[in-house]
Amino acid sequence: MTIVSIDFSILYPGICVCKDLKEFKWFSVVNTKLKKADQANLDYLTQKYPAIKILKTSTIRKTHPEYHITERTKLINYQELINLIISELLSEVGDDEVIVALEGISFGSKGNSLVDISQSTGILKHELLTKVLKGQADRLFIFSPSELKNAIGCKGNANKKDIFERFKEDPGMEAVKNSDLFQAVNQEKWIVDGERIVSPIIDMVDSYLGIAKVYQLSK
Repeated sequence: MTIVSIDFSILYPGICVCKDLKEFKWFSVVNTKLKKADQANLDYLTQKYPAIKILKTSTIRKTHPEYHITERTKLINYQELINLIISELLSEVGDDEVIVALEGISFGSKGNSLVDISQSTGILKHELLTKVLKGQADRLFIFSPSELKNAIGCKGNANKKDIFERFKEDPGMEAVKNSDLFQAVNQEKWIVDGERIVSPIIDMVDSYLGIAKVYQLSK
């Protein structure tokens, strides 16, 4: 059994792939331009920790004077982003039975941001259902943000720093402590920059919460 948990965002979606609640792999797709120093850190991360993979889109979203061109550009970018996620997932899960956990849309987003994340999440859900789950909707779990935070032992209003520190201290599953991401967050000082936790590291940590929730339900 493979459990896939996705913390979806347009810039840095994080994905955790867990096999038999014992083996953990993480990947993210960077959908924005990175500074050279950040790119160097991520290159180092994936070389040192082979169970972490960072992919990157080639298309770029940008505003155009013509509304229809802006919308078309965004749609093309979302399609590439989601195709990368789905292709990587299919190569990871193979013919195994799969459960997919996804965080529900946070309505704290406003205006165009809410429209954009809703649109792209809808595309992702369709692709997950048809290609990864092969139409088996009963294997797709959509959890609220507060449910996912509770699953790792945090309050429903916990911020990203709270979740990061909780994961770093006690992720709730002993097997996770042998994973590359757990080792990385406990060894690499550059991951925390003042009050900021570098993306997509924090996004991959967030993606673990769906695994923790499924594990909680299985008990």
